[in-house]
Amino acid sequence: MTSPRQSAARLALLCLCAATAGCLPMHRSATSSLPLGADPQTRQLAVLKDDLDNASAVRAAAPSVTRSTGTVTQLTGLGFAQVSRQPGHSLNQRRILAMRAARMEAMRDLVEQIHGLKLSSNTTVKDAVLRDDVLRGKVDGEIRGARTVRITPKGSDSFEVVLAIDPDTVRYIVKAARGY
Repeated sequence: MTSPRQSAARLALLCLCAATAGCLPMHRSATSSLPLGADPQTRQLAVLKDDLDNASAVRAAAPSVTRSTGTVTQLTGLGFAQVSRQPGHSLNQRRILAMRAARMEAMRDLVEQIHGLKLSSNTTVKDAVLRDDVLRGKVDGEIRGARTVRITPKGSDSFEVVLAIDPDTVRYIVKAARGY
């Protein structure tokens, strides 16, 4: 049986440990920070981020050595387009253009995932009243090796296109973009 003094000492020690736990620098990987119910694509992105972080750390220590950890199966991009909004002369031509537009949208999705999205913002406030708020996003990058997983009609007026890139190709693209 513990005395009240021992209990108080244990409680004080526990509080001290809890208070100083946030003060210690700890690097957590993206995969260890994922919530329990994270979807597979989020898990793939976390593993890819860890791979890139590990490659950067290894390259800083020994520039000629690279290492890969984790098992990313593929990175996927998703795009949609409406048939009725396309400028073709016939229904079939508009369908083909919608598939093409959806494919380009999926490519843009992949570029955003691999190279990131550059955002710029401009907000104007006059007399404590918001006058103008502009947010712009810019995607710039190169995609190679994307393969079409599926093209699916969605209802009678839309198409969905799913593209995928395997992780080795993503690593190659990132390496080429950084000039290594």
